[in-house]
Amino acid sequence: MPQLEPLTADDDRIADPLLEDLVASFGYRPNALLTLARKPGLLPVLMDLVQLVARDEAQVSVEMRFLAACEASRRAGCLYSACHAAHALLHSGTAPEKIAALEHFPTSSLFSDRERAALHLARAGGTLPVTGAQVAFDAARTVLDEAEIIDVLAVVALFGWFNRWNSLVGSALEPIPAAVIPEIPWLQKMRAVSEASQP
Repeated sequence: MPQLEPLTADDDRIADPLLEDLVASFGYRPNALLTLARKPGLLPVLMDLVQLVARDEAQVSVEMRFLAACEASRRAGCLYSACHAAHALLHSGTAPEKIAALEHFPTSSLFSDRERAALHLARAGGTLPVTGAQVAFDAARTVLDEAEIIDVLAVVALFGWFNRWNSLVGSALEPIPAAVIPEIPWLQKMRAVSEASQP
C-alpha cells in the first residue's frame, strides 16, 4: 500500500512540460512523479535530470542507458523502477528476449561487450555498499571512454534515487508498465518477492 497518495491530474503541482512529454510518449502518468510533486519545485528539477541523463542525446545509446537502469533497479530489488525501465526498453524497440536475458548478461550472446561493461557498472552500483567497482571500472575502460562511463554512472545514480523513493513510498505500479512482467522472468521473480514481503 502506498505511503503517499499520488496527486491528481488536475493538480497544478504536476504541471510540467517534460512530464507531459513523458506522458505523451509512454501513455501514463508515473505515480512516483505524482507523489514526489508534493514537494514544491522537486518535479521540474527531477524532470530536467531525467531528460538530461536518460532521454537526451548522449555518448551511449538510450537503450544502453535503460539496460543499465534495469540492472541497477533489479539489483536494488525495486520492482517499480525495474518495470518502468523495462517498459521504456520495450517501447523503444528492444527485444523482450534481450530484457529477459538481463540477469545472465555476462554470458548471454544478446549483449555486446560495451553493453556488458555498462551492465557490470550498473550491477556494482545497484546495491550499497557498492561491490566490485574496481573490477567493473577496469573492464569498462577497455571498451568505453570516460564520457561514456559517466553517462552510465549518471543513469545508475538517477535510478538509485528512484529505487529508494519508490521502495520507501511503496509507489503503486501502473497497469501499462506492469504489463511487461509476464514477458520477463526476472520481473516475475521480483514481483513474487515483493508480494511475499507485504504485511
